[in-house]
Amino acid sequence: MSELKRIDACAKRPIDIWTNYLFYPLSIRLVYLLRNTPVTPNQITIFSLFLCLIGCLGFSTGIRGDVIAGLVLVEISYVFDCADGQMARYRQQFSAIGGWLDQVADRIKEFAVYFSLAYGYTRWHPNAMNVWAWAMTSLFALYLLEYYGQIRFKPREGTGAGAGSPDSTSRFYQVQRWRSFIPFRGFIIGEQYFALLVFVAFNAISAFFHFVAILGLLMCAYRPAVQLYKWSRGLA
Repeated sequence: MSELKRIDACAKRPIDIWTNYLFYPLSIRLVYLLRNTPVTPNQITIFSLFLCLIGCLGFSTGIRGDVIAGLVLVEISYVFDCADGQMARYRQQFSAIGGWLDQVADRIKEFAVYFSLAYGYTRWHPNAMNVWAWAMTSLFALYLLEYYGQIRFKPREGTGAGAGSPDSTSRFYQVQRWRSFIPFRGFIIGEQYFALLVFVAFNAISAFFHFVAILGLLMCAYRPAVQLYKWSRGLA
């Protein structure tokens, strides 16, 4: 197995289609370039945070050229965000501080992106102050979705994983496999960054906040329902 394939095997899957086909090809090659350097996964995490915060400075001006430059940096920061975990798994460099740092950096980046976009937008649209409500609702939904992602269900008492009937279990996993090709199927982090890329590239900042807030809140209901179904069937 080539080194590139070994690194590719360290990528966390299943994941959204945007990360799998847009961001992972870049992050895997980044890890390949850095594999024999002293750079650590935690350093990659910190650099990802740094890139994102610099990009958010561009967002905060509200000037079109600055916003586009900021968007490029924020999207690159997500490539580095993918790479830190891949590097950790490739080198087997795991630590409690690394997991904590990754979580904290992600939450800081989310707040910085949504705050700076709203601030920059209202600098040039002073009568659109309702954007702040949509931006904060978006953040609330994203933080709640992240909390959901940290919950691990134990199998129901008296059941084990896959305790449902063979037919129902098979159908469930067939649906799961096809779901992986549906855009925004769970609104996980890669889908959030892709939405940011598309909406901001077309200068649709207000529409972006509406999209994230509405879809995020819908997913706050949908994802627990799916988890409850899996738990009730002994699939969780």
